Amino acid sequence: MSSLAVTLLASFESSVSVLLTLFYGTLASKYNFLSTSAASQISRLCIQVFLPALLFTSLGSELGSPGSTFHTVWPVIVWSLIYPMLCLGLTYPLVLWFKFPTWCFPAAAFNNTTSLPLLLVEALVTTGALDDIVGVGDQQKQGITRLRSYFLMNTMVANALTFTIGPTLLRIGHRRKPRDEQEEATGEDATPNDGADQNHEGGNEHTPLLIHNPKKKINGIYSRFPKPIRAFVKFIYEFLNPPLVAVILAVIIGKIPPLRKAFFDDEENGGVLNAWFTISIENIGGLFTSLQMFVVGSKLYAALQRSSKPEEEDVENSIDLPQDNKLGVASSIYLILLRFVILPAFSTSVVYLLLKHTKILGSDPTLWFALIIAGSGPPAIRIASLSEMSGQSEKTQQAIARMLTGFYIITPLVSFAVVAGLKVCDLFL
Repeated sequence: MSSLAVTLLASFESSVSVLLTLFYGTLASKYNFLSTSAASQISRLCIQVFLPALLFTSLGSELGSPGSTFHTVWPVIVWSLIYPMLCLGLTYPLVLWFKFPTWCFPAAAFNNTTSLPLLLVEALVTTGALDDIVGVGDQQKQGITRLRSYFLMNTMVANALTFTIGPTLLRIGHRRKPRDEQEEATGEDATPNDGADQNHEGGNEHTPLLIHNPKKKINGIYSRFPKPIRAFVKFIYEFLNPPLVAVILAVIIGKIPPLRKAFFDDEENGGVLNAWFTISIENIGGLFTSLQMFVVGSKLYAALQRSSKPEEEDVENSIDLPQDNKLGVASSIYLILLRFVILPAFSTSVVYLLLKHTKILGSDPTLWFALIIAGSGPPAIRIASLSEMSGQSEKTQQAIARMLTGFYIITPLVSFAVVAGLKVCDLFL
């Protein structure tokens, strides 16, 4: 068997293992081992606890370590900004002139950047397909950590873009009336989590005569600031999430030698916190990858269950365009080609040309591989949440659920992008 066939087989096996992990989550929901509410709570736990722990230990151990090339992370950040915009540029004419559903925008721009690539890396290491890139023996752990860190940086950028421009993308061309009515009801400058105070507005016999509510005082002070300052505060509030805080802490600790030694060096070299504190954080961070993909399977099953139920549409108040309610053949083929063929081919070509004619990407093969794989794979499952947040109808949400399910079934197609990435890396090692 040729080396290409061996690599393709190893990549296919790795992607199938990822698909099976997702399938187990689907079975757990089907047989009521995991409820929809429990899956949502676990997903929130993954994003707010396990992912920050993984970010902290991965980035912190890489930054400032001897021989580390992680200072070259900037190409990942730049590429993470470029490829969603490139996908949006390709998709816009199709939505505008060929009446593709508007949910093609987020489906084209935002792929699964969290659990899928991380779980794929673990499976590829098991098959030995990544040995030439991450090394073997003592070097392997550092190489895997570095590769995982590159994917995590891509995740940070993707999350920021998703929740910044995602809802806007889903409303392109839609009627604005429902949104305007919502703004009139809630107030344009409402601070985040204002809804938590609504429970106190309606009194009953158990309501105290004097209610001390610090949130109302804060909101009163907040409303006195000029509108640009309020907008800036709201922007910072929305972006200051646990994963970002973990990245900031990792950069601070990783770049200060005494702190880095205490947190990440061996105990005999001064790592007084490594053996007990850092390891505990690393242990819970290790739960993220498989558990998140497991929950994705559970959410897909829940979405399909909703899509199988008959719905009653409020046509008058619906903001959907007619094409949003259907899963068209042309749009499905386009998204499959974009996510599994066009973007992987483009990223592979760009990395190849940069490696051949410049030294801009340095000598780290894990960086090269991460750049090639970063934009590949199925759309992010959070697109379904964006659709619900944007007020789209049940029919549209059902179409999105069917689209996501189909994509995750064909996840093994990502093995071709993996093979291309491995071959390009082999050429320049």
